[in-house]
Amino acid sequence: MADHLTEEEQIEALKAWWAENGVKTLVSIVLIVGGYFGYQSWDQNKQLQAEIASGIWQNSMDIVANQAPGVNLNPSQQKAINDDAGQLKKDHAGTGYAHFAAMLKAKVAVEGNDLDAAAAELQWSLDNNPEPATEMIVRLRLARVEAARGNVDLALEMVQGIDSATHKSAYEEAKGDFYLQLDNAEAAYTAYDAAIAFNESNDPIVRNILELKIGQVRPAVAPDKEIGDSQ
Repeated sequence: MADHLTEEEQIEALKAWWAENGVKTLVSIVLIVGGYFGYQSWDQNKQLQAEIASGIWQNSMDIVANQAPGVNLNPSQQKAINDDAGQLKKDHAGTGYAHFAAMLKAKVAVEGNDLDAAAAELQWSLDNNPEPATEMIVRLRLARVEAARGNVDLALEMVQGIDSATHKSAYEEAKGDFYLQLDNAEAAYTAYDAAIAFNESNDPIVRNILELKIGQVRPAVAPDKEIGDSQ
């Protein structure tokens, strides 16, 4: 139909369409273009922040890697790790590195026998949306710290009813330890037995430790059963 309109009529029709739709079209274009470049900027900033956080975390890892086995970090090394952790938690809390740093800071605190500080670091991680795999590790470590602080009932509660996935054996072992602290040998035996059943580690030391623990709480065999078994 436009082929049959004169040039002047086409211009008038374009003016009329623009008057009705032009502003909306322009706004849509601005939003689309602005959104695209805004996303690019956000994505680039996110990548930059992740790279900065990675560099800070690597600094802590270098300190740990250069430490002799069995030797605790010296005060200056501890300060460097704590400073790195503080910066990651403050400026890069949304990254996994912040949670790793909190765990490392908690480990340093435990080595210094500062269980309150260790618990605070691990609780920070739980309160700040860690990845599920990280949460499983943090929860278990916090439970052990709480048990060491004397809060054994709380520690046991923290590891109950949890889908611990690949950490099933470690969780069951912790339950056994906590039940043993509560003088419940029967429950401890059941937990250690489950830990052995779920153990997938190829490390013989892990297996031997579990066998030693379950040996401490294995029920005594009744005399009549012993006789019956020998016949």
